[in-house]
Amino acid sequence: MKTDREVLTPSQRWAGLATIVAMLVLLGFFAFHQWANTGFFTAAFGSLEMLALYGPILVSFAAPIARAISGRHNPARPFEAATYVSLALGSLWLAIVFPFNFAHLTDVMPGAIRFVFSWITNDIGRWVLILQVIIGVIFTPLTIFTFFTTRRRASAT
Repeated sequence: MKTDREVLTPSQRWAGLATIVAMLVLLGFFAFHQWANTGFFTAAFGSLEMLALYGPILVSFAAPIARAISGRHNPARPFEAATYVSLALGSLWLAIVFPFNFAHLTDVMPGAIRFVFSWITNDIGRWVLILQVIIGVIFTPLTIFTFFTTRRRASAT
């Protein structure tokens, strides 16, 4: 029996929604740093930097919601591409401005888990941002290509 890989199983739908929960935790983590003025964000963290950081997180909600509603992968691919574009652009800007002080990254974490992330330095933070730019640049066109090829294949059948 051949299964349609384009159709999501119920567990795949729930996993997508779990992604939203994880992104909400990440959003809350950064928002709490900002609210508590921990020192993680430097004076260079202004409105544009907030958009570059929080924007991709918010955009990332759209793809799992689209997949959960439609039950298919392809309707979510334009949203995935938008997420990759916003991730690449936001990360590029944040890598250029670098408004972070990673010495304060763990300040909002419970003491028992601080040691897990305490090794992350500004240099590692920069590399993560650069990696996100690379991921966005690679996966945006791949996602768009997959969207159109899947659409073309579906219309041919």
